[in-house]
Amino acid sequence: MTIERIVNSVFTSNTFIITENNYPYCWLIDVGDVDPIFGKIKNKVVKGILLTHVHYDHIYGINKVMNLFPDCMVFTSADGRDALYSDKLNFSRYHDDPIILESDNVAVLKENDKIDLFPDIILNSIYTPGHDKSCITYYNDNVIFTGDSYIPNIKVVTSFPRSNKEDSAKSLEIILKLTETRSIYPGHNECYIKNRNNE
Repeated sequence: MTIERIVNSVFTSNTFIITENNYPYCWLIDVGDVDPIFGKIKNKVVKGILLTHVHYDHIYGINKVMNLFPDCMVFTSADGRDALYSDKLNFSRYHDDPIILESDNVAVLKENDKIDLFPDIILNSIYTPGHDKSCITYYNDNVIFTGDSYIPNIKVVTSFPRSNKEDSAKSLEIILKLTETRSIYPGHNECYIKNRNNE
């Protein structure tokens, strides 16, 4: 599994592109600037978008991707689904760029659901609310995508309307245990890659 990082122009959020060998499709973790994505994936099809949460800086490229790949599925929580269809809940109206998802291709993940990315490669989903009600962390034995629920060396922001400090503390405790042996791919800032001998 190969992971490429794009640093987006809005709040320097991260988008991650996941590919595997010569498979003709790829997966995205969050979606911001679209042109760099298309530049990297070349002729691959975007099969799915896994959202760590539904704040503007992590979803603003979603309609452009979905328009180009109409069979693409978006994976999120029930709260995330609600926010995808509300420019108030996803904060896009406050950035003068109102976003309402133009597709019905939304899969609502439950706690501990598994997403089959490629043969023999899966990601597990776990609810990690606190920063936002929609927060999900994705992980397998080697990697973890934490979104804004955990950004190493940065205090989790819990000042948004759908934030909760107590939930954030509980989520952080879970995430920190998972990060002990996994490479960390957060929603902002640098990634923390574990030594291959430890993966």
